[in-house]
Amino acid sequence: MKIAFRGLTKNLLLLTIFFIFATGCASRIKIKQDPFYDSFYEKTSLIMTKEEKGVYKHLPDKESKEEFIQEFWRIRDPDPATEENEAKTEFEARVDYANKWFATWEADIGKDIQRDKHWGGWNSERGRIYIVLGPPDMVILDGMDLRFDQSRERMKARESVHEEWYYDRFRLWLSFSIAQGGNWVLDSVPFELVDALETSKLNWVSSAYQIDVRKVFKFKAEFKDDRIIIRIPTSRISLEEKDEKLNMELLIKIGVYHNHKKIDEIEETKSLGESQEELLKKREILFEIPYKPTLRGQYYFDVVVQDLMSMAVSKYRNFAKYKLKK
Repeated sequence: MKIAFRGLTKNLLLLTIFFIFATGCASRIKIKQDPFYDSFYEKTSLIMTKEEKGVYKHLPDKESKEEFIQEFWRIRDPDPATEENEAKTEFEARVDYANKWFATWEADIGKDIQRDKHWGGWNSERGRIYIVLGPPDMVILDGMDLRFDQSRERMKARESVHEEWYYDRFRLWLSFSIAQGGNWVLDSVPFELVDALETSKLNWVSSAYQIDVRKVFKFKAEFKDDRIIIRIPTSRISLEEKDEKLNMELLIKIGVYHNHKKIDEIEETKSLGESQEELLKKREILFEIPYKPTLRGQYYFDVVVQDLMSMAVSKYRNFAKYKLKK
C-alpha cells in the first residue's frame, strides 16, 4: 500500500492511519469493565477529541461515565430548545447506514454447520470514514459516476471491485478496492484526509461551544503532603470585572477512591478577586484542599472543576493518584 506523506508530521499521519485501519479488536477486559462500552464509547470514540478520549478512559465509575455522556452530547446538540438532539440522531443514523451497506460477510464452517459471519460495517474503513465525514458528494463505482442517495445506488456497489468517494468541501478524493475476504480497503491515505477527520470531529460540536471545546478538561491535579493540589491556567478561567478587580468563581468536586471503591466526596466553592496587574503576573491559579489518607493501599482522586462564570463549556476534569504504604 502506498501512503502519501506530502510534508505531514509523522505522528499526525500515524494517528490517522491507526484510525482508519483499526479493526475493533479492543480489549475484552475494557468491554467488561465499562458498562457503556458497547452502547457509547466503542463507536462514539470516532468523533471524540483527544482530550475527551483521555478523560473517558480514566473515569472511575458508572456515575462519572453517565455524567460524561450527558455532557458529551449536550455540547453537540445544535438546538437545545428542541427535545431531539439532532447530532445524536445523525450519528446513530450514520452508524446504522454503515452497518447496512459496509458490512462484510464471510463463510464460517463449524463442526457440522456452515454459517455466515457478519462483521459490523461501522468498523470498516469505509464505515469509520463515513461516520465522521458523512456521505460523499460523489461516488464512482468501477468508473461509473453515481449519486450518493443512500439507497438503491448502494446495491450496485456490492457487484463492484473499486469505489471512489469525493468530498467537495475538503477537496478530498478517496479510493477503495475490494481485498481478500471481501473487505474494502483504502488504496492510499491522502494527506487531505488528516485535516478532514480532525476538522469534522470538531464540527460535530455545536457552534456555541466550538471555540471553547479545546479547553475542556485542562488543568493539573496532584496529591502531595496530605493535600490535593489543583493548578489551573489563568487562560482557562472566565473572569468578571467588578470593583476594579477581576473575579472568578469555581466549584470543585472531588471523588476519593481507595482500592477502586469510593470512600469520600469533597465539594468546595472557591472565589477569588485580584487586580488585572496581579493576575497578569500569574500563569496559573493554585488551590490546595487538605486530605489525609488513613488506609493502606491505592488512592485515586477524581477532580472536577466547574467554572461558574463560564457561558460555554464549563466543566474540567483531571486525576491524581497516591499510594499509602505504611
